[in-house]
Formats: sequence, structure tokens, C-alpha cells
Amino acid sequence: MLKLSKRLIDITGMRDIIQRRIPVLTLDSKKPGPVVWLIGCIHGDEPGGVAIIHDVFKLMRETDMACGTLNALPLVNSMGFENVSRFINSDREDLNRCFPGDAKGTMGERIARRLFDLIIKTEPDLVIDLHNDWIQSVPYLLLEQRSRFRDRDVRKRTIELAAGTGLLIVQESAPDDDAAGALSGAMVAAGVPSFTVEAGGAGGIVEASIASGKRAVVGALHRLGMTGPGAEQFVPAARKPRVLDYTSHPRCTSSGIIRFAVTPGQQIEAEQKLAEVYSAFGSIEETLRADASGYVLGVSDHARVVPGTEIVAIAERAAANQN
Repeated sequence: MLKLSKRLIDITGMRDIIQRRIPVLTLDSKKPGPVVWLIGCIHGDEPGGVAIIHDVFKLMRETDMACGTLNALPLVNSMGFENVSRFINSDREDLNRCFPGDAKGTMGERIARRLFDLIIKTEPDLVIDLHNDWIQSVPYLLLEQRSRFRDRDVRKRTIELAAGTGLLIVQESAPDDDAAGALSGAMVAAGVPSFTVEAGGAGGIVEASIASGKRAVVGALHRLGMTGPGAEQFVPAARKPRVLDYTSHPRCTSSGIIRFAVTPGQQIEAEQKLAEVYSAFGSIEETLRADASGYVLGVSDHARVVPGTEIVAIAERAAANQN
């Protein structure tokens, strides 16, 4: 069995006030090959990535990884994890909006820079950022918007590796300032293939989502030629590299209590009813319908809605042949 290397790195540098360290895992096959990084729990209330990394490393050790080096940061946001929070501090900084970071910036920017430099210096072939989505959601793969990629070749290679996960590949279809500073965006801008796996519902460890995330990661490693023969049973069927568009529309224009007519994973058609908004008296205030055909990725965790509320995540098929 391959030896697993474990170490801790300082991420704050504020030893006179507080010192925070995070774990780093490394599995070296001792054979030349790809370098891969797995990242977990950048958002402290999304712990699924930790379990996925544990399971992937266990499998790769037991089945003798064929080549290359597998690295991981399984628990990046220890502060948020302890407080069951997306953020890293009381200033509500979202670490996944701070990359590539700034060594002289805010706490989030300093941590992001430390992690970005740590990964980049290894000249990685792939970086997978593991997240969870809404509680009621299915696993899918999120690809950065086209404009964030350094060039066409990096995007093409990223899609090729993404196809090995067996997941729906969904891209940010329009500029989104709210998503600027994501780890995967900083990586593809630097020329490193990278994507985000949204491994099902957040909040706790959902074993079905962990299993799906594990298979997705193993599928990508298999495409890189890193898996041993014993891991083949965990490799998902490769999906044709079609890229769909992510959308959070339609959104509510009224207030009330929402009830859904669709479920995560369901295939839908344009104009199909997605949900209805009810008043406290039981009258229908609004009916929301799909703008285009596609797949439901997730639905809101909350019953209460107000105008502008995001109530659904959809992968639209309109972009399927626009890779």
C-alpha cells in the first residue's frame, strides 16, 4: 500500500493573535505522471468534500495508484466548519471569492494567495474544488464561464477531463461578478484545468452524495491514467462532453409560500410548470415556468419567497452543442 503523507501548513501568519493551520494530504505513486489537487470545505457549511477526499485517498491507496501524485486540502475553512458557516471570519468573507488572493490584503485574500501559490508551484494537471449545493439538489459539475479561461486549449482540456466524471457539465453562461474570485476561475485563468463538483445537498454528510462525488473524482483520475486496476469498478460511464448552460431563472415576482411541481434530477421542457406561489389564504399568486428545456439541478431550501428570490437551479440544453 502506498504511503500517505500528512502535514499541516500555517494559513494566517498572525501568530501574535491567532494561528490557524490546515491539513495537506499527499499520495505519491513514485512513478512519473499527472499532478492533481482535490480541495474540500472552502465553504465551512459544505463538509461533503472532506468525506469525498477521505474516500478517494483510501481507494487510491488500496488499489495502488498507477502513476502521478495526488494532493488534497480536505478542510480548508476550519473556522467556518467550526461555526457551521460559509464564511471564514466575522467580516463574512467568502474565501471562494478571494482567489488568486493578495499577500497584503484582507484575511481571505491572504489565505487565498497562500493556497493558490501552494498549488501552482506543483504545476498541476487538474484541480477539483468540491462543494455542496442546496439541500434538495443532485450532483453536477460546474465549469467556469468562457471568458475566465486563459485560452481555448485550457478550456478544451478541462471539458475532456470533466467528461470523465460522468456528471452533467454545466457552465456559467453569463458574466457573474458574484462568482469572481472562485478558486477554479483563478486556476483556469492561470492555465490549469479546473472545475467545481457540486456534490449534492449541503448541511451534513449525505452518503449518496459522497458516493457520487467519489465516483466523479475517480472518473477524472482514470481519464488521466492514474487509477490502478482495482479502482475500475468505481469509474463512472464517461459522458459525452456536452456543456449545458446554468441558470437560476425564472425568479419570483411575488411573495408567499412556494410549492414545487418538479424535483431535482428531473428532465423538463420549455414552459413546463416548475412551481406555484401561494398566499396565506391559499390562492395562487404566481406560477413559474421553465424558460427552456433541460434538467432540474436543485430547488430552494426555503418555503418563503419574495420578489427576486432564486428558487431553482437548471441546466438548460440550449447550449449543448456550443462547446
